[in-house]
Amino acid sequence: MLEKKHILIISREPRVLAEIKAELMEYFDISIASTSAAAFTAMEMYEMSAIIIYICEMREMAFSIFAEIFDLAKIKKIPVKFLSEKGSDEDENTAFAMGAVDYSTRRRGTTKALIDRIKLRINAGEYEKKHFNNKVLLSGGNIPEAILFDKTILVADDVELNRDIISATLSDVKGLTLEFAANGKEVVEKFSKDPNLYSLILIDINMPVMNGLEATKTIRRLACENAREIPIIATTADVNEKSIKLCLEAGMNDYIEKPVSYEKILAVAAEHCQISIGRKL
Repeated sequence: MLEKKHILIISREPRVLAEIKAELMEYFDISIASTSAAAFTAMEMYEMSAIIIYICEMREMAFSIFAEIFDLAKIKKIPVKFLSEKGSDEDENTAFAMGAVDYSTRRRGTTKALIDRIKLRINAGEYEKKHFNNKVLLSGGNIPEAILFDKTILVADDVELNRDIISATLSDVKGLTLEFAANGKEVVEKFSKDPNLYSLILIDINMPVMNGLEATKTIRRLACENAREIPIIATTADVNEKSIKLCLEAGMNDYIEKPVSYEKILAVAAEHCQISIGRKL
């Protein structure tokens, strides 16, 4: 059984703290805090994988606490997610401007989507700790560029500029081959023609003819070898609870937010390629 990741939930509302803790405690080890002092104590005592700050009526207090703990969270590289009671464009813009990595609204019936979203944020944070700071390499001692050597990635996006950006972003990775598709139908056709050629698929969600979700579902249903094992990673600017849930339900393994960065796309691609290799050994 995998060890639970430890997360910190911050709110000035005791009811909210109790409710969220009850929803998430099966999946995470949880500390709670209602003040910045309590948050500091928890961050020093435990190795936190994520911090969730809940915004309710006392929104200014939530942002004030974040401002006070931000430096320590940044030093420890702990991703901070804001969870809102009602949702507000102003609050969302403020959260991202202050340095949060995520913002979403808590609604009834969305607990699984929230859990999946937290896990994805934790994974992204771990990629950064492992790969961007030269502290810990990928398991097995390999660096991302070495893992992607001699690999072929299929990239699907209906916008030519986006395909060019990914091509330019990964152009310096030696031994890596990129193939491109302009819609999901092309992805399915290319994969079906040679299933063992590709090590990973990067696919946009919103495309004409066949979108990324339908293409992923179609590939997962194929009887050909590698159809259920190949990592499929969404590339999308539309990151919210509903979108993440749809990606995971379609059979995708992860997602990368647009605009993509070299470090993120390199780390995510390498991590999933290595996981895939491990399954086949």
